[in-house]
Amino acid sequence: MDIEKILREKQNRVTPERVAIFDFLKTKHIFTYNDIMDNFEDIGRSSVFRTLNLFLSLGIIRKLDLGDNIMSYELNDSEHHHEHMKCCKCNSIIIFHSNDICKKIFAEAKKMGFEIKSHSIGVIGTCKNCLN
Repeated sequence: MDIEKILREKQNRVTPERVAIFDFLKTKHIFTYNDIMDNFEDIGRSSVFRTLNLFLSLGIIRKLDLGDNIMSYELNDSEHHHEHMKCCKCNSIIIFHSNDICKKIFAEAKKMGFEIKSHSIGVIGTCKNCLN
């Protein structure tokens, strides 16, 4: 994903802060606003907030609801697309690929005349380590 090209095509400014934040996000699986703030002490809170909102509106990242009342995000591209299972005891996150489930969701949406912009499947439970 070429962030500079995406920003220019959508008529947004390419700034060193936006590029730096995007480069940081590429190294993370899941991230929060605080992860970015902890890594970029020289970028203001409002700049980070506006950058996240811009990236969301452009479809560069997607929001994740992992059931912990903390907004998490991840890159929104085919290379990173997968779903999450979160252990409610140890907070570990397990990634799973749900191609069959996704196909069924998209087929059902198509039958209903519904255009999906984004989707996320989150499963909350107890991992095998905590069950033992």
